[in-house]
Amino acid sequence: MLKIINNTMKWAFSRFGVIYIIVFVFCLIFVDLKTLDMRIKVRHLNSAIPDFIPMINFSRAPDQNQGLDWAPCKNYFELILRFMPDDVVAQQLLGFVDYYSGQQEKAVALFKSASSFHEQNLFLSNYNLGVITYKKGMYPQAVEYLLKAIASNPQLTLVIMQNSIIYRQIFASPAFGYSLENEMDDAQSDAYILLLSSLHALGQYDKMWVIATHAMAREDLHKKDAFYYYAGLALLGLNQTEKAFLFFQKSLSIEKNNPDVYFYIADIYQKTGQESQARNALAISYALHQKNDERFPYDQKANLRFF
Repeated sequence: MLKIINNTMKWAFSRFGVIYIIVFVFCLIFVDLKTLDMRIKVRHLNSAIPDFIPMINFSRAPDQNQGLDWAPCKNYFELILRFMPDDVVAQQLLGFVDYYSGQQEKAVALFKSASSFHEQNLFLSNYNLGVITYKKGMYPQAVEYLLKAIASNPQLTLVIMQNSIIYRQIFASPAFGYSLENEMDDAQSDAYILLLSSLHALGQYDKMWVIATHAMAREDLHKKDAFYYYAGLALLGLNQTEKAFLFFQKSLSIEKNNPDVYFYIADIYQKTGQESQARNALAISYALHQKNDERFPYDQKANLRFF
């Protein structure tokens, strides 16, 4: 027994033994410190989780939820990015918060950083960049971002959201009772509308017609009347008046209260010498405009999204 102890002591104080012991102790301390650091971060993040109800309500009705205190959500997303700087979900959500709290340049930078994932375009960040540039009248840039948005894989966005701890916290809020698939279809519909409106502003009617045709063929998209309306505008720009008239009528068969459709129909009647029909269509357009239906014009109702 004494011999074993002596041999052990000799080994411990040998060069190899000392190095082994130092490495063992270092690893033990390092693992403990790493575990402790992780626990501290998790505890810090858990204590900073905000109430997401105001943010969710704002996303549904921005005009009715002004004066929102963004600080709790902003602090939380910034804290996450302090620990995980490349988290695209946190970048995207902080971009949403920064935009509506008046830090638009920072929001744009965050959306650009979160616009792709493993070299694949992400829908929401490109959509939000499209909305921002569209509202500034930067139509070529809006077209670029919105084309990326509609060309992206919506399932990838949904998978990232469903696997995100932050989004799980948002989904757990009592204010969140929405279908993600339905929301994605609606957001994609808005992306097409803004893209079509941008192309109309640029006078690119041939491209506008191609995009409108693609949108009309997609069964998953909402707001079908809008796509027929923009198809009519594209055809007007291409001097195909009779065909444009048919698409405007198709739009009205789905939605009868869009004043702009009646305005363009009145213009067609006027140009073809049908004065009585032109006056009637203009009267309807004026009466509908007076109602200030919040759904119209289509492009003015698109806002930034985070789901």
